[in-house]
Amino acid sequence: MDVNERCQSLPVIHTQKVEWSKGENKDNVITLSYPIYNDEVKAWIDTFYSLDIADTDYIKNTEKLKFKQIPDLTRDETLTRITAIIRAERFCDGTIAEALENGVLEELGVHLHEVAK
Repeated sequence: MDVNERCQSLPVIHTQKVEWSKGENKDNVITLSYPIYNDEVKAWIDTFYSLDIADTDYIKNTEKLKFKQIPDLTRDETLTRITAIIRAERFCDGTIAEALENGVLEELGVHLHEVAK
C-alpha cells in the first residue's frame, strides 16, 4: 500500500465534545482535569500510527507551515499538522480535545483524503 492509499485508510474523525475529568486536591496532591477520550478517538490515534504516516520530523516541519491555512496544505504538510496535534498531547493537556471540539481534526482528515487522491 503506498502513502496515498494509507492516507485514504485513515478515517475522518468527526467533531465531538470531549469529556473532562474533574481536578481534585487529595492529601495535598493536586490532580488537574484531563480529557477522557472515547474508544473511537483512541482507535483513530492507533490507526494513524499503525499506517506509518506520522511525520517523524514534525517539529522542524511545523515551523515551516505555521502560517498556511488547511486548504493550502500538501499531503505531507497535512500529515505534519496531524502529527503535531497528536504528539502535543504528552501531558493530557487537551491538545487533541481542542482540535476535536473546534473541528480542526475533522477538517484535516477531510483535506488529507482530498490531497491523497
